Amino acid sequence: MGRRLAIIGAVVLAFVLGGAALVQLAGSGATAFRLEGQVLHLSGPVNGAAADRLQRLMEENPQITVIALGDMPGADDVVWAAQMGGLIRAAGLHTQIQGAVVNDAILLFLGGAERRQAGGTLVLQSDAMQRRMGVGVDGSIAADADRQRLVTTMLGDVQFADFMRQIRATREEYQLTDADMARFGLLTAN
Repeated sequence: MGRRLAIIGAVVLAFVLGGAALVQLAGSGATAFRLEGQVLHLSGPVNGAAADRLQRLMEENPQITVIALGDMPGADDVVWAAQMGGLIRAAGLHTQIQGAVVNDAILLFLGGAERRQAGGTLVLQSDAMQRRMGVGVDGSIAADADRQRLVTTMLGDVQFADFMRQIRATREEYQLTDADMARFGLLTAN
C-alpha cells in the first residue's frame, strides 16, 4: 500500500511539474507589455493575443502616448503585426525603437505617427534564420500583400516593403543603417 501511494505521489508530482513547465514555456514566447506612465513598453515575439491585448491596454489607459519597442524577434503572422501597426497609427501614438526590432515586428514601429530611434535597431533576417530561431514565418503571397499594404499606408509608397523582401531573400541578417532610415523616411524625429 505504501509503495502504491509513493507511485501515485510521484505521478501527481510529475504532472504538476510538467504542467508548470508548460505554462512557463507558453509564456516565454508571448509579447510582454509593461506600462510606465505614458509609455507602453513591448518586447518579445508578436503573437495573436498581442493585438487584442494592445487594443485593450490602449482603451484602459488613455494616457499612453508612446509605444516603446524593446527586443522583438519577429511575428508569427504578418496580419497581427499589421493590425497592431494600424491600431498605433489610428490612436496617433508615437513609436520608438529601444531594442532589436526584427522583420514583421517593424510594422508596429511604422504605425507610429512619429517614429524615433532611442538606442535600438531595425533588423531584417532571412526566413531561414527566423525559422532556426523558432519564429514563425509567413512567406505567402497574401502576407507579402499585407506587408505592402501597411507599408504603403504608413509611408506613402511600397519601396520599403520591396526592400524588406529583397534583403530577407538575399542576406542572413541586415541591420538598417542611418542612410536606409533616411532613404525610406522611417524616422520622423531624432
